[in-house]
Amino acid sequence: MNREAETSGNKPWRLKATYIPRLMPVGMIVILLAILLPELMERKPDAAGLPQVDPPLAMKRYSTNFPASDSLMNDALRCFGRKDYEAAARILSKVHFYWNVQIREGKTKFYPEDLRFYLGLAEFYRGRPDRAAPFLEAESRDNPHEEKYAWYLAHVYSALGDTARSRETLERIVSLNETLAPKAADILGKLPR
Repeated sequence: MNREAETSGNKPWRLKATYIPRLMPVGMIVILLAILLPELMERKPDAAGLPQVDPPLAMKRYSTNFPASDSLMNDALRCFGRKDYEAAARILSKVHFYWNVQIREGKTKFYPEDLRFYLGLAEFYRGRPDRAAPFLEAESRDNPHEEKYAWYLAHVYSALGDTARSRETLERIVSLNETLAPKAADILGKLPR
């Protein structure tokens, strides 16, 4: 860049060394924007209409007849506990695929307890409620009397902007009359119609 060049007037010119240090901050800003802009533009689970919900504190330790799967699931739950939702979602997706194969081949009939629940939550907390919904819907459908699935599903629906389904799910929690029923009733009272 510092070589001599000819201009249209055939006069040689040189790029002065003082321009490079002046342009470095601008280049750094452009690079930082290129890195941060996709992250800032991504939709986060702020749950418009519902308060932010914390992940569950208690997690199970897996011990099925498939040790390799157990090891992966337990590793994913450790990632989940550290709030590394990207890694947890990646690992749990692999395990979910493995169990889909096992079910299709007839080696087992059911998923391990809460596998789809934790996979759905990992997707939700990494900012992908669209990916979380099918897993939590499946858990809620298979266990209609378990309120924790419905609780997080209501928050996923809210993050997706589906107030009607969120309201319907919260009403189901209230009808179960378990420990989350008072919170669900309180949120229902604050939701817009």
